[in-house]
Amino acid sequence: MDETPLPVHPEPITGDDMISIPEMMFAAGEEPVGVRVLTYQSSRSINHILESLEDDEIQTLRMSPFWKIVEISEKPSFSGRFARFMLSQQLKVEKKHEAWFRFAGKPIKFS
Repeated sequence: MDETPLPVHPEPITGDDMISIPEMMFAAGEEPVGVRVLTYQSSRSINHILESLEDDEIQTLRMSPFWKIVEISEKPSFSGRFARFMLSQQLKVEKKHEAWFRFAGKPIKFS
């Protein structure tokens, strides 16, 4: 495997040049657990398949290990779980109409 060295900043950032990152709502590693996020959820294909099935076939699916597929199709594409995940990554800021989140360990501004 080819190992490419990481780029190095020519001059280390120190002192007054440092950017202060706001305190997090949850400490790193202390975010709520047990909530999974499916950010690209779209049930169009699942709905298309379910529309071609009879009611008794859908009921059979509901009673099988594939019941979650039917459940996904009944939920809106923007999941409340995703919103909960974003809130758990939120940073504390003083401005009322400004929202910052942690993504891949780095702060990003939602605007």
